[in-house]
Amino acid sequence: MGRRTLVWLILLVGAVLMSLVPDQAWASRGRHYHRRHHVVVADTGGGGAALRGALVEDADTGRVLYAYNADMPWPPASMAKMMMLLVAEDQIRAGRVHLNDPVVISANAAHTGGTRLGLHTGDVYPLGELMKAALIRSANDAAVAVAEKIGGSTAGCVALMNQKARSLDLRNTHYNTVDGLPPSAGHDVDVTDAYDLATVARAIIHSTNLLQWSSQESCPFDNGVKMLHNTNHLIGHFEGCDGIKTGFTYHAGFNLTATAKRGDLRLIAVVLGAPSNPGRFRQAARLLEWGFDNFTALTLARRGETLPVRVQIASGAVIQPVAAEDVKVVVPKRDVSEIKIQYDIPSAFNGPLLVGSPLGLVNVSVGGRVLTRVGALSPVSVGSAGQLQGTSVVQDSSGAQGVAVATHNSAE
Repeated sequence: MGRRTLVWLILLVGAVLMSLVPDQAWASRGRHYHRRHHVVVADTGGGGAALRGALVEDADTGRVLYAYNADMPWPPASMAKMMMLLVAEDQIRAGRVHLNDPVVISANAAHTGGTRLGLHTGDVYPLGELMKAALIRSANDAAVAVAEKIGGSTAGCVALMNQKARSLDLRNTHYNTVDGLPPSAGHDVDVTDAYDLATVARAIIHSTNLLQWSSQESCPFDNGVKMLHNTNHLIGHFEGCDGIKTGFTYHAGFNLTATAKRGDLRLIAVVLGAPSNPGRFRQAARLLEWGFDNFTALTLARRGETLPVRVQIASGAVIQPVAAEDVKVVVPKRDVSEIKIQYDIPSAFNGPLLVGSPLGLVNVSVGGRVLTRVGALSPVSVGSAGQLQGTSVVQDSSGAQGVAVATHNSAE
C-alpha cells in the first residue's frame, strides 16, 4: 500500500468515526492552549455535526470562541493557496519579486487541471494579476504560475510553504501542492486543520494586503479581458465579510475560511467538510453571526497611552507608565461588567530609566481568569547624563524589554 493511499484511508476512516460522534458544542485540544490566549466554552445552537470541523476565532487576539473537531487533520483543497499567497507576499516584502513583474505562463501552469482561467503557454501577465486570480477565482493555472515565479518551481514554492508553516507553528499542516488539487502521481495529499487555517488567516489579515482583493465580489483580469467572480459567496452578502478563501475536492468536501469585521471586532470562521456549496456559506455565516451576537471587543488602552498609575523615581521625578501595546480583550457580552484591570507596577523605582524601560504589567481578568497581560513602559528617560551612561534597553528572544546597566572594572 502506497503512502498516498494510506493517508487517504486514515482521513476517510477519521471522517466516518467523526460522523458517529453526537453533536458537541466544543472539542478543543490542550496542545493548542499554549499558542492561543483562551478557549471559550460555548454553544452556537447545534449544527456542528453537519460539518467535519469548524472554528470561530477572534482575528486580533487569537482567542478561540468556538471549536468543533478543530484539530482533526483534513485536506485544505484550494485553501492551500492561502499559504502560497502568504509566501508570495513574503517574497514581495523582501524585494525578491514585485507585483508588476512579468510572469511567462509555462506549459506546466497552462495544463493544470481543476478550476482555471484558461491561460496559454507563453502568455505573459503581471504577477499581481495572477495572484488576484488565484485568490478570487481560485484559478489553479494562475496559482501554479505564481508558485513558479516566487519559488523557481512548484516544488520550490512548496518548500517555502512548509517552511512558513513551521515558522507559524502549524503543527497539523503539511503541503505537497501549491493549489490543493487531489493527489496524483506527482504529489501527495495536503493536510491541515481548522486551528492552523485560522492561524494562516490571521497572518494574511495582519501582514498582507490580500483582503483588498478577496473583498471584491467580482473584478476585471488583464484589463477587462476576463472577469473574476469570487468563489466566496459571502462577499457582498454577509455584513462585514471581506475574505478569504474557499476550497473543494471530492474527498475534502466544501471548505471555507472566512473573515468579517464589525466595529472593533474581526472574526475568522473555518468550515471543513460541508456537504454542499450553499451549506458551507450558510454554516460560516451562522458561526460568524453567532460570534458577533455574543462577543464584543474592548480596547481598554491604546499603545503609548498613559496609564492611571504614578511611579516615584529615586531621583525625585514622578512618572506615569504607558502601555507597550493595545490592551484589547474579546469577551462574552454578558461578562463586560465583570472585567477587572490590575496594574502590577511598583509605586517606586530606583532608576535610572530610558524611554521604553519596562516598569510592570497591566493584567486584565474576568472571574479570576487573566485574559491578557500587557507591559507598562517608561515614557521618558530619567536620571542624570552620568547615571544614564552605559545604560541601554535590551530585548530578549521573547520580545520582552529590560534595562542593562554596564559595569566597569580593571579586568578584560
